[in-house]
Amino acid sequence: MRVEDVDPAGMSDEQRSLYEWYTTGRRASPDSPFQLSTPDGKLQGPPAVWILSPAFGQALQKIGGVVRYESALPARGREIAILLVGHHHRSAFELYAHTRAGRAAGLSEHDLAALADGKEPSDLSAAEGSILRATKAILDRGTLDDLEYRDTVDILGEPGLLELVTIVGYYNIVAWQLAVFDVQPPAA
Repeated sequence: MRVEDVDPAGMSDEQRSLYEWYTTGRRASPDSPFQLSTPDGKLQGPPAVWILSPAFGQALQKIGGVVRYESALPARGREIAILLVGHHHRSAFELYAHTRAGRAAGLSEHDLAALADGKEPSDLSAAEGSILRATKAILDRGTLDDLEYRDTVDILGEPGLLELVTIVGYYNIVAWQLAVFDVQPPAA
């Protein structure tokens, strides 16, 4: 990582609040598919750099919390979209974390391999297929054409499409941050 870990002993109150968000509560649950803090209390992944600017870090963690815990999109579909963004950017940490989250959401090893190869996994639900096709179009062209828009809205609804576009945008931001600050997954 291009920046030093922030020592919890020297954190401002704002940094401490963000730090505690990732070291306690739902995100630190032992049954979470991946952890954003290490056993010795260091932050890893996006929070390792978000701690540098607590106002931005808090805003980003709020969006991330909504994406992970409040989206109406199916969990497998969300993970498909996130993994497509991770593969698009070759984001090692996103792929590390969301391969695990994808497995926890029910993606098989075959599904994960197909996504890694840029192929559509077999046996996707209508919503999952729609999420995959719309995400690919957004990543490739930055938008949907009129037919893609109608097809996606017919399956996901307009609120679902808004959620999907937000998920894709949010994980693009995360991938760029991880790349610029050279945040890597933990050693295996």
